[in-house]
Amino acid sequence: MAGWLNLSLRLRLLLGIGLGWLVLVAALLGYSHLSGENLTRQENLVHLEYEAQLVADQLSRELTERKLVLARLADDIAIDDPGLESLLRRQQPLLTLFDRLMVFDAEGRPVADWPPFPEGGPEIGYRPYFQHVQAFRRPHVSEPYRGGETGIDQVMVIHPLLGERGEFLGIVGGNTSLRDGQAYLNLRGRRLGEAGHVMLATADGRVISHPNEAWLTQTLPGPDTHPQIEQALLGWQGSGEGPTLDGEPALAAFRQVWPADWVVAVYLPLAQVQAPVNRYARELRWVGTGSVALMLPLLWWLLGLGLRPLHRLERQIGRVGQGQAERLELNTGMVELQQVAEAFNRVEAGRRDAMESLESREAFLKAVLASSPVGMFLTDPRGQVNYLNPSLTRLSGIELADYRLLAWLRRVHPEDRSTFLEGWRQALMPGSALTQLYRFRSAEGDWRWLEVHVSRVSGGIRVLGYVGLVQDITDRHEREQRQRWEAEHDPLTRCLNRRGFSRRLAAACDLSRRKTDHALALVMLDLDHFKVVNDSAGHTVGDELLRRVAEVLHDAVRDEDAVARLGGDEFAILLAGASTEVAQEVAERVRQRLATIDFRHGGQVFRVSGSLGGAIFTEADDDASLMERADRASYGAKQSGRNRVVMADAFLPLENS
Repeated sequence: MAGWLNLSLRLRLLLGIGLGWLVLVAALLGYSHLSGENLTRQENLVHLEYEAQLVADQLSRELTERKLVLARLADDIAIDDPGLESLLRRQQPLLTLFDRLMVFDAEGRPVADWPPFPEGGPEIGYRPYFQHVQAFRRPHVSEPYRGGETGIDQVMVIHPLLGERGEFLGIVGGNTSLRDGQAYLNLRGRRLGEAGHVMLATADGRVISHPNEAWLTQTLPGPDTHPQIEQALLGWQGSGEGPTLDGEPALAAFRQVWPADWVVAVYLPLAQVQAPVNRYARELRWVGTGSVALMLPLLWWLLGLGLRPLHRLERQIGRVGQGQAERLELNTGMVELQQVAEAFNRVEAGRRDAMESLESREAFLKAVLASSPVGMFLTDPRGQVNYLNPSLTRLSGIELADYRLLAWLRRVHPEDRSTFLEGWRQALMPGSALTQLYRFRSAEGDWRWLEVHVSRVSGGIRVLGYVGLVQDITDRHEREQRQRWEAEHDPLTRCLNRRGFSRRLAAACDLSRRKTDHALALVMLDLDHFKVVNDSAGHTVGDELLRRVAEVLHDAVRDEDAVARLGGDEFAILLAGASTEVAQEVAERVRQRLATIDFRHGGQVFRVSGSLGGAIFTEADDDASLMERADRASYGAKQSGRNRVVMADAFLPLENS
């Protein structure tokens, strides 16, 4: 530092301007490199998305064409036709689409194939793809598998053969080898530059095509190393940066091939993407170095001319800055320097006035905040808290001197911490305000519900900081929660009432409709002989018995299932993720437990049973039709003798029911 002060002003300005120029050149070079890199990255991502879409569209057309061809062929096939082999032989043009055409019967035994298998053809009844078509009776594209007789990795497009009444007779299929260079599934020849390539996989994570044949039919890496692949397997389409299957950093784009539930990934290694940008950056560095070398001599000469009259001005500015003088008193004939001195004096006077005004306003604001009954705090533009009013200190038990974000976070309920942090991050973003509701451990140690409002304080376009209001709304929150619970629950049995059950049923049906693998069952229960209890012992005893029945129902089902009292002695059970067998098992368990209830009053023993009807949600159902089918099944159970379980699919309704 002492060596720097001993340098002349001219040399210091030269070094300063020179360093500034170097920084500017470096910044421009860095910006050019980053902007070029970002632009190249974006352009390549757009190109990769376009390429991935082309591949996905091509594969979709190929698969659609093959499915249509097999559908037309299936119309001409009679499974017991002795001329079936001859029929397949006449389909020679289809061998441009498939490696082999095959027909199998309902047990998976080979019936006909062309070209013929050397050993007569394999039995495929145990194969998952055959079992899938046998179960769902819809066209299907298989997972990659190794042929039993050929030992070749392949994929089969399959169409079911159905009888006039829809019975399953067998399948007709065409397979395609994964290693055939001419096959439509072989994308190894599709390259982007030197190392860009295309990968094709199934939604279950099995590789269909990859430049490295060792990956064929292998399982894709997991989400720990390849999170984008995991998202694509779940249906996501997009692009970004991630590793190839071989671990090389790359840009990647993903598209779905919906007709077969496949995923197309197009990769372009980052080394290939960045090569032109790096070459351009090296050229810019040479240009920047040359410009700096030329500017330094010119700056030295110009500073020598311009700095002579400024030495006195420099000394006076230093005195004002040190508080030794309030204004510049410059005696010089240079009009320009006099204008600079006058401008400096005006700015300095304005700065002093602004500081005095700011101090007065700050004192007034602190007095207002200190007297507020609502908890309040202030932060700087970075979100660092610099003021807590007394109300907030009393509520939290934290003084400003002890305040740390981590200390406050530890007092937030563990379930609300992630929401708390995310809200603060959003509040610090431009144009954002924060309203939060979370649980907080107060100074007394109990959990309180806090409502926090944070607003930005701006001076023109500049952010000055943030002001926050903190209110304890525990009583209001608990009152609202209690009111919401009472609106949807039966006060006698504490089960869902009809309103609450209708909402849960509608939501569950909507979820099952959107997710075909999400099963749903509804069991309706009508108590048998309950009217006898009411008539002989009174409604008070009947209410007690209803409470016992509700306890039995809750004990017989899982926590995630819903139990409701729809009115009188009618109950309903909503079973999430339950098949027909599970629903029937639960209903039977409820029936048995109801039959064991030993309810005594006034020397009398009362026994009740249940007529239960169950229904499984189907694609044709909505919440009303599902409830109607279960109710009709319950009615059928009662009409058939009471104390039994009837499933809707097996129940034939009465003529006048």
